[in-house]
Amino acid sequence: MRPGVRKGSDTMDLTKLALFQMAQTRMDWATQRQKILAQNVANADTPKYRAHDLKKLDFGKLAVSENNRTRLVRTDASHQASVAPDPGTFRMVEERYPFESSADGNEVVLEEQMSRLSETKNQYTLATELVKKHLSMIKMVTRGAR
Repeated sequence: MRPGVRKGSDTMDLTKLALFQMAQTRMDWATQRQKILAQNVANADTPKYRAHDLKKLDFGKLAVSENNRTRLVRTDASHQASVAPDPGTFRMVEERYPFESSADGNEVVLEEQMSRLSETKNQYTLATELVKKHLSMIKMVTRGAR
């Protein structure tokens, strides 16, 4: 343990930071989606199998949710009050699928599933890169910029 650092209440719990919570949620979602998409690919030849997917995670809503919202405070009466955007202003519409199905009723389109797997991998990678960058900024602040 470094001098000046005490164990207990003075330690920083990174899991309580909003960015880490959002990244964890994104990674959990991507992990679960990866399992479901892999199951779809495994059942590509199963008659009457319907492909499954998770509802898209709205990262924007997650970022402005009440728990993660940073509150601005007026420090002077002459300052303008802040107005937070309404997170429910825009509505996301998902495309209807299946786009096609085989003669035996199987609705798994391998190209579509592979594309979704790639997209999911990229989203997971993005979340891990955000965590790495945020950690490097915290380290830079705690150690002092060099």
